Amino acid sequence: MTTRTPPRVEFGSAFDGRRVLVTGATGFIGWHLCRELAALGANVHALSRNASAETVPGGCDSVAADLGDLDDVRHAMAAAKPDIVLHLASVVDGRQDRGLVMPMIGANLMGSVHVALACSEFGCRHVVAVGSSDEPTGELDPVASPYAASKAAASTYFRMFHQVYGLPVVMVRPFLTYGPRQSSAKMIPYAISMLLQGRPPKVASGGRVCDFIYVNDVVRGLCRAALANDQCGRTFDLGSGIGTPVRDVVDLLAELCGSSAQPEFEAQPSRVGESSRVADVATAETALGWAPQWSLRDGLAETVAAYRQSDGAAAQ
Repeated sequence: MTTRTPPRVEFGSAFDGRRVLVTGATGFIGWHLCRELAALGANVHALSRNASAETVPGGCDSVAADLGDLDDVRHAMAAAKPDIVLHLASVVDGRQDRGLVMPMIGANLMGSVHVALACSEFGCRHVVAVGSSDEPTGELDPVASPYAASKAAASTYFRMFHQVYGLPVVMVRPFLTYGPRQSSAKMIPYAISMLLQGRPPKVASGGRVCDFIYVNDVVRGLCRAALANDQCGRTFDLGSGIGTPVRDVVDLLAELCGSSAQPEFEAQPSRVGESSRVADVATAETALGWAPQWSLRDGLAETVAAYRQSDGAAAQ
């Protein structure tokens, strides 16, 4: 990994006084992003359905709005008057439950279309649309869940808005992001919580290879994309560029937690059609000047330390 550069050195005064609207501000990545942007001097408008002074980081203005309501989105946009919009809001649930089809269309697709429409109407100078590494990138790639399909459809609409209506949008696809404050329903915080209690985590396929990326690196990538006015219409991966089997990650977590509990693999069913993808880091490095700065071990060590301080409790 590269030497870590302090954010104020990396970004200088680029965000000072900039009006920035972040959707999904109370979510895992969104919360970390809002905190960093505020520290960098941006005027941050943190939008979420449940946004309040208690749920968004200090130094941010909370904006309570429902992205499923176009008028709500327009009102929020008119009030914030953002120079930059970072759209992270989505319902993240990779289950293959048929009952998720319509909710994913409503939350992830329609919400994104409403954001794109409002940004286009209000003439936003720059938009960053956050997709997912679950999105298929080729005709033969599996579409493994309603979530993956909804994110792919949303990305298609953002590309259309760029090509047809001139929306200045950059699209990014974070890979398997982890770090402090992540929902305990996710694999890494679940495993940490169990191991800190001395209990064996029950995990699906230990052989599945994933690209794990620390949340601080994803936030850096989003900040880079927010300044990349010359890269509109393009899509970038934010990942480590390294594929790691889930078994290796859980074993490393057991070491970092100092736990003798033996993880139970294949204890949960694997999803049909799951594939292993590794991020194309070279393209983001060339075009955005971004590369990950945290190794897997260092990122997991910081995550375990954060959960120890909070008595092993992950965010809900």
